[in-house]
Amino acid sequence: MVKRFQFIRKNRKRKNLTTEQLAEKADVSIDLVARLERGEREDVSISKLESILHALDLELGDVFKHSKLDKKSDEFVRKFLKLDAETREKYTDIFLSIIDLKNE
Repeated sequence: MVKRFQFIRKNRKRKNLTTEQLAEKADVSIDLVARLERGEREDVSISKLESILHALDLELGDVFKHSKLDKKSDEFVRKFLKLDAETREKYTDIFLSIIDLKNE
């Protein structure tokens, strides 16, 4: 399983936070933080991910620093990250709906 969010654990430990403390600081469940760190969950909302990253003094773009993307995907990510949070959330819902349609 891809551990895209493994860097969360590294940064949490660097800040001397427990999983519980990070979850409380980010206002998300302990289970979510633990499962992201273990690579057992990839389907996290942008808003929850941003809350976790903010609690660690990180930005959304830091997620993609830990992933290898092809040229077109990299361009998409750069443009997507320039959008305001509300627009990103709307586009995320649209993109996920399109992907779900393709998988049906």
